[in-house]
Amino acid sequence: METQVEIWKSHPEYTGIEVSTFGRVRTQDRMVSGKGNGTRLAKGRVLKQSYNSSGYLQVGVSIDGKRVTKLVHRLIAQAFIPNPEELPQINHKDSDPTNNNVSNLEWCTPKYNSQYREKYGVPRTEVAGKPVFAINLSTLEVTHFQSQSEAGQALGANTGSINMVIKGSRNQASGFWFVNDDGHAVDAVKSKLHDIGGIGLKIKQGR
Repeated sequence: METQVEIWKSHPEYTGIEVSTFGRVRTQDRMVSGKGNGTRLAKGRVLKQSYNSSGYLQVGVSIDGKRVTKLVHRLIAQAFIPNPEELPQINHKDSDPTNNNVSNLEWCTPKYNSQYREKYGVPRTEVAGKPVFAINLSTLEVTHFQSQSEAGQALGANTGSINMVIKGSRNQASGFWFVNDDGHAVDAVKSKLHDIGGIGLKIKQGR
């Protein structure tokens, strides 16, 4: 499968932040006041994401000097997906609220969003709580996590990117390869280790 290229774009409304087609958010490089009268370059960084009470990913950003929380899927759609009809909501095509890849999002009406979830949706607790294995592609160490969220927080990986690796549309996320912990997971891990030159299988538990 062809590897997708991550594209970054400045958010059209909020200055100082960029969003990517993979569903990540980062601050831009900027000049800030240093000690004395000098200034220094503050390098931009990818922002950590967290779950809200509904299972969607959110991120804290600074807007007009105030710290606010924004839904990641809305930031991505606002930057990359035209909305000429000014539709109010955003649908996740695979019903996974953590997969904020731009290809998985579409503007929609509340009725469409509700009907889509009823027809294709899965309980969000299943997505957030699904255990995974992670292979460190540098050390070949295998770690088991109780959820994709736990893996993302421990390894510094975006949960949407983890989903993309699991679904085969991406080769790695933050230097790790992931697979859902299901009936075929151990075989999949062994096969991956064999492909990249690993010997044996030793699994440690995440935090």
